Amino acid sequence: MAILPAPDAARAVVLGQFVEVVYQMYESAPTNPTPPPMALPAGYKFVAWVQMRDFLIGPLPYTFYGLIASSPSDSNWVLAIRGTEDLTEWLDDLTSIVLTPMPNFGQVGDGFYKIYQTLRVVRPSPPGALGVESLQPTGSFAQQVRAAIRDYSRQAESPQIEVTGHSLGAALATLYVADNSTNSNARIPLICTFASPRVGDEVFASMFDNLGITSWRIVNDPDLVPKLPIVGFQHVQTEYLYNSGWSTVWSLSCWHALETYLHLLDSSQPLQPQCIWPPPTATAPSRVPAAARLLAPTEREIALPHEGRVRTRTRKEKDKV
Repeated sequence: MAILPAPDAARAVVLGQFVEVVYQMYESAPTNPTPPPMALPAGYKFVAWVQMRDFLIGPLPYTFYGLIASSPSDSNWVLAIRGTEDLTEWLDDLTSIVLTPMPNFGQVGDGFYKIYQTLRVVRPSPPGALGVESLQPTGSFAQQVRAAIRDYSRQAESPQIEVTGHSLGAALATLYVADNSTNSNARIPLICTFASPRVGDEVFASMFDNLGITSWRIVNDPDLVPKLPIVGFQHVQTEYLYNSGWSTVWSLSCWHALETYLHLLDSSQPLQPQCIWPPPTATAPSRVPAAARLLAPTEREIALPHEGRVRTRTRKEKDKV
């Protein structure tokens, strides 16, 4: 069972924290395709939003799905993409059990590819202008990413982009790397994915592996998502396999949660409170904030599991839905 060396694991945690920020931004305003940026790891600066448009039920409004960030020196860039968050996105995912051609790259999951083709980059308008600006006219998603970076820093003629994603976001990140190799050729030294499903067929996996890019595909062994889809699909390299064992509650959502993956890489990274094992006792206090523990039973937060993360609503908030 291969695991990442400590320095690489530390970098993987930082990249995972970018994805955590994406989730937090989305959850702060689920209907806002351009939610206010939040603090990023290690002094990185927000550059642009990544948006997706549902294809199965649509046309629906664009949804916030990821971000592009720049290092303090503008010498390194990060593209981070989140996973599925609502029922509509889950329905889109289900179509990925069918393979469809990706030009010059074998075959990939139909749903993954259709979602990928809706991705667009939106950036803040230049100083003095109002609103935001879509880079869709620039071309493919890979070309939009490169244009956003080039325009943000004229020194970034050959940008170096680290790519990361969780679950569905991992599949989309993998497709981006493949797309970039044929449509943009920005330098990608590393792709780091968490809980990635299989993205394409044997031809796709072989071509991806031959790109010469460092690829960390981090897997929690009990998690079911990396085992799907099955028929006709093959994983890209390189797998780094961990096992949460009894360090978390045994549940599909806890096995799949991004927080669980980061905890496996670095035990100081907190688990979701509902995933801690053994469960809190009188001698082992809960990690849920004290204020929440003091709520009356009718006002306690109700866990709503979805795509490996658990959002919570109070019963009062639930009644408003």
